[in-house]
Amino acid sequence: MIAGTVYGVVLNDRTERETLAGTFGAPPYKAPPKAPVLYIKSRNTFNVSGAPVALPSGLREVEAAATLGLLFGRDAAKCDAASALGYVAAACLALDVCEPQENYYRPAVRQRCRDGFLPLGEFAPFDPALLNGEIVTAVDGKEAHRWNLSRLARDAATLIADITDFMTLSAGDLLLIGLPHDAPRVKAGQRVTVTSAELPALETVFVREDAI
Repeated sequence: MIAGTVYGVVLNDRTERETLAGTFGAPPYKAPPKAPVLYIKSRNTFNVSGAPVALPSGLREVEAAATLGLLFGRDAAKCDAASALGYVAAACLALDVCEPQENYYRPAVRQRCRDGFLPLGEFAPFDPALLNGEIVTAVDGKEAHRWNLSRLARDAATLIADITDFMTLSAGDLLLIGLPHDAPRVKAGQRVTVTSAELPALETVFVREDAI
């Protein structure tokens, strides 16, 4: 059960970082990020598998990025990579919905924190083997995206260690460990299913806000 905060991580896709290498050297960034780049999915975004995601009028399409969420069973602070996964109690599939954005320079609160913009699958006990799997996204029954968590620039253990070097991840917090830069875009009327081995599937349908 999520009793705390949901944290997401951008720029943890190795392929994306390679693509943006030239951009990082220019203003306003001037250098690649050295620490994990975090954002928060507020409680109003929480949604459950099977429930619809409402798109407001004027928003033609959204990015639907499937990822893995790690639920912390106890407080993690200043932990090293070797012990980091021991703080994780459960895992679930997550679909981080966001308005398409061109850069990460400004906080994307409006883009990421609309109501219902975080459908979550059912939780299962955490097994480190989950971190070796592929996450598959189907749109209207056809595979639209597949990515392997080996693409992460920081693997889950390293990510937890680097985050807890400067802040505590508390029991009940959920960490979304990274987003694929090439996530599919979807429109109202489309159904999305996310699957990965050994985890309950996640399913949602995108609808117009005025239709519910």
